[in-house]
Amino acid sequence: MSKSALLLCLGLGCAPMLAQSTTGTILGTVKDSSGALVPQAKILIINTGTNARYDAITNNEGDYAGALVPIGAYLLEVTAAGFRSYKQDGIRLSVNQQARVDVILAVGAVTETVEVTSDAAVIETTTSSVGKVVDYKRILELPLNTRNVYGLIYLTPGVSGTIGNSHNQIGYSINGVRGGLMDTLVDGASAAFPTVNGFHGISVFPSVDAVEEFKVQAQNYPAEFGRSLGSVLNLVYKSGTNEFHGTAYDFLRNSKLDANNFFNSGRGIKLGSFKRNQFGGVFSGPIKRDKTFFMTSFEALRQRSFGEALTTVPTALERSGNFSQTAAGVGRPISIFDPLTTLGNVRQAFPGNIIPANRFDAVSRNLTRWWPKPIRSGRPEPTRTISITQVRRVWIRITSMCVSTTTSPTGSVSSAASAIAAPSMDRLSCFQANWASPKAGLI
Repeated sequence: MSKSALLLCLGLGCAPMLAQSTTGTILGTVKDSSGALVPQAKILIINTGTNARYDAITNNEGDYAGALVPIGAYLLEVTAAGFRSYKQDGIRLSVNQQARVDVILAVGAVTETVEVTSDAAVIETTTSSVGKVVDYKRILELPLNTRNVYGLIYLTPGVSGTIGNSHNQIGYSINGVRGGLMDTLVDGASAAFPTVNGFHGISVFPSVDAVEEFKVQAQNYPAEFGRSLGSVLNLVYKSGTNEFHGTAYDFLRNSKLDANNFFNSGRGIKLGSFKRNQFGGVFSGPIKRDKTFFMTSFEALRQRSFGEALTTVPTALERSGNFSQTAAGVGRPISIFDPLTTLGNVRQAFPGNIIPANRFDAVSRNLTRWWPKPIRSGRPEPTRTISITQVRRVWIRITSMCVSTTTSPTGSVSSAASAIAAPSMDRLSCFQANWASPKAGLI
């Protein structure tokens, strides 16, 4: 971590935000054209988006490892005395991935460079972990009803169950393991909370456009994921880069564009009104180029739907206090007892099941004026169908985060959600928040 990030954490009593569970590793072996190992070769790993740099040196076996590297696109540079410099572009590192990139150096002057510009075909040969990475391209382009990013876990083999939009509606399992044994990590911090069925609730529902990628680890994951015996869903937010990026969206569903139900059309019943708008945006970029970056997103959902309810309402006689015609069933007239005549556990019934007018409270009498009148007086009770138009503001999601990077050897990682290293920026603060505000109302 940078010095300023360490001071901030000591002052606030916090832990480093950037753990290995949200990063990856670029490793490999450096050889010459004859297959001989090349020790003491200098390795430079450069993030092409933020220009963050990570240094390493090959050991006597020619191996190198750039550990704790944030996910993203990278450029690998290798230099050694007596060999041409080597550059490999197009290395894409995913969350918790150990990407192996082996290098073969050609004999020549260091001033000469061999550049490989095609995408590197990285493979994992150092871990037995079984999982599935869902990258940003799939997250953005695959259809998602209600835009719940967790719905894409079905791309992982062995997943069964359901995914809901509420904290306690996560009911999936992987390879038959109990769902309560799963864990969910968001930027390295656990987003699962205990329920009666174990760690089966999710407290963070990120906006789809704010997610960089996630990985579902089904089995054989390393010991750093110690809270789970079933599966681990490891999700990582986007981060800003040296370029400004922004998106805005509004996903609309409107009953004006829908067809009516076949049976309702035959009975002449119109399609009920339904309007749903899910809108927001994401904006990211540099605060100080090559040093500090930000990402913020906003998302809101507004929904209005039409519904009907069949309910029992009082008759005209019952509104006046006359329950002489009210029955609990065939041949079973109902009895209304006077609470003012209680003697022990016994009360006297009102004569004829009629409540005197002077016993009605004035407020209650006014309230009965607003009750809907029955439109069907059949047995056993008069009923009425009430139409309800409901407005729901289901959630508001706000996500903001800053990332401060420094040039450092691999193993000493750049700080996330930390104070800004530049002295001229000390009045700014980097933070991360994910806030969901449920609201509901009737009109």
